[in-house]
Formats: sequence, C-alpha cells, structure tokens
Amino acid sequence: MSSLNLTCKILVLSAVVLGMTKTAIAQGQAATVYSARIDSSTGKVFLKRPDWSNFRLVSVGTELNQGDQIKPDKGVRVRVVCPNLSKPFVPVGVQSGLKTICPVWQAIISKAPAPAGTLGGNNPLIPYLITPRHTLLLSSTPTFRWNAIPKATQYTVTLQSSTGVVWQKQVKNNSLVYPGLPRLQPGTNYSLVIKANNGKTSQDEGTSNLDFRVLRKSEAAAIQSEVTKITKLGLNEQVTALMLANLYSRYTLPQDAIQAYGLTTDTFKSYNLSADAITTLETLVKKGKRSTIIYRSLGDIYWQTGLAQKAVDNYLAAIKLAKNDEDLEEKILAQFALGEVYAATDDNKQAISWYSQAKNGYTLLGDSRRANFLKQQIESLRQQ
Repeated sequence: MSSLNLTCKILVLSAVVLGMTKTAIAQGQAATVYSARIDSSTGKVFLKRPDWSNFRLVSVGTELNQGDQIKPDKGVRVRVVCPNLSKPFVPVGVQSGLKTICPVWQAIISKAPAPAGTLGGNNPLIPYLITPRHTLLLSSTPTFRWNAIPKATQYTVTLQSSTGVVWQKQVKNNSLVYPGLPRLQPGTNYSLVIKANNGKTSQDEGTSNLDFRVLRKSEAAAIQSEVTKITKLGLNEQVTALMLANLYSRYTLPQDAIQAYGLTTDTFKSYNLSADAITTLETLVKKGKRSTIIYRSLGDIYWQTGLAQKAVDNYLAAIKLAKNDEDLEEKILAQFALGEVYAATDDNKQAISWYSQAKNGYTLLGDSRRANFLKQQIESLRQQ
C-alpha cells in the first residue's frame, strides 16, 4: 500500500468514526488545543453523544465534546475540566449540555496517521527504534529506546546528523539516556542507528523518516508554560496525564518557526512531541495506574509514530481491561483502532474481525452512522 493511500485511508476513517474536525493553525502561532474531560466523580455519571440512542455509563477521564449531554446519578458530584481549563461542577441529578457547562470550545485536530516513511515495528528480530521516532523533543538529554532482540547481548548506538556521526556508544540494554555531550543543537535534524552484535540493525526495518529535533528555547518555553497551567489545576492524576499527553501529541510548530527546523509547510504538521506524550503515559502505567483509556491513548500515539506492533499491544491491553460498562466506548475505540492498523498493514482478515467487533459496539450504543460506515469498510475489504 502506498504512503499516500495509507494516509488518505486513515484520515477518512478517523474523521468519520471518531467524529473529530481539523483546525487551522494561525500564522505565527503554535496549536494549543485542549479537550474537555471528566475530572472527578463521587459516583455514577452517564453520557450521551449526539449519535447515541441512550445515556451510557462512563468513567473519569472520558473525553467530552460540545454536543454531548451529561447526567450524574442522583446525589453525585461531577467535575469536568473545560477546553479553557476552567473546572465547573455539573448540575446534580439532571442532564446538561456540555456546551452550557463549557461555553468556550475549540476544534480538535483529528488523529494523525503514521507519516510516510515511519510505518514499521512489526519484526521482533530487528532492533527497530521506539523513541524518539519522527518527533520533536523538549529535552536535550532524551532517552533512546529500541526493540530488544533475541540472542543480542550488545548494541551499538550511533547518533547522526547531516554532517555525519555525532556520537556513538555500546550498551547491553535496549535503552540509554543521552549524556548531553556533544550538545544537541535545537532545530537540527538527528537520527539514530541501532546495531546489534548479531548483525541486525534498525535500518533493516526499511523506514526512512525517523529523524528527531530538539525544540529551541522559545518553543520549549511556550510548551512548558502550557504544561504548568495543566499541572497547577489540581486534577485527577490520570486526567492530568491525559491532558499533557494530548498537549504533546497534538503540538505543532508555529509556522514562523518551520524554516528554522529545516521543515516545510507540507511536513511540519507531522512532527509533534510524541516521545514526551508516550513517556507521560508510560510513567503513569509504571506507577500502577493502568486503565482502558490510558492504554488506548498509548496505542493511538504509538500508531501516530508508525509503530504498528506497539500500537496493537496497547490496544489489546485496553480491551483486556475493559470489563465494566463505563469502559464500553474506550473498548470500541480500541477495536476500531486495531481494525485501522491491520487494514493499513494489509492484514484484511484481522481488520475485518476488529472492524466487525467495533461495528457491533456502535450498534449497541445506538450509533447507526458509525456502525453503517464500518459495515461499508468491511464489505470493501472482503472484495479485495
């Protein structure tokens, strides 16, 4: 499948099934777009999306849209965080429109497909790069991480720029923290090559677009300012992590900074802070804070960087944890996303299976629009 066809296919599916809209980025400004979420609840809270037939039980952390209706159970106090970072409580025991609770809304950028030249991570015998992978970075001392392969006892890590080899080190593990010297120059295009002592190399993956760039002080300061705003809100720990991960994964450079990073108007939007988003969510998982929404979000970000198997692993983890009614929508989103990954990697049998499960889920929600769309996708795959 060509990169162009892959991009078009995923954009169409994401737009229809997830119902998100893209937003233009103003000249000279970076995109800082927040979603609304349920931050806390003392009991059961129910939600009705515009396409759902009935109210459904949802959990803390659920992303909210301006067309939604929310209804706390009798006597239950629910607080949401709005796109303008206000934290209103929802009226108790009655249904309320999110547009009245959060009067200010912004268009959300749709989930991006894997950029051309990044799709990989399927061969367990290759030390393919995990992070940083086609990304911008906040830190000049990032953690380099790659796939550990069987029988390899040592890896040679080579950092390169357009002028040649910048730094090299041999390690026994499959990760290391860059020591900071030579100093990574902000805006410069860097890439990593990982070679195992069994002869396998990350270049065997055949991907050509895994470079990364460290942010300049001006862009980094702007992001850190937004991070501070979120962390000072005093939100639920999971919600804070989700808000930060969304901030990082949806970030794009200001248009007046594109040239300084050696990017073009056609390529700059595919570079965000995905490595920082992954670190944020995986740090939460390491603390034992595992949930369907965290794993599903991790799957989305890994897929955004082109790592098919890492995306699949996280989507499956999300589905495994989805045992309660409040996890139904997240489970369906993970099932749909698995269909996306397998369709993009030409495994039509698996794609049909996961799309079918997602279709059944949307039927259960009473969302006939998305169920019918997935039915069409399934029929199309069966004819291939």
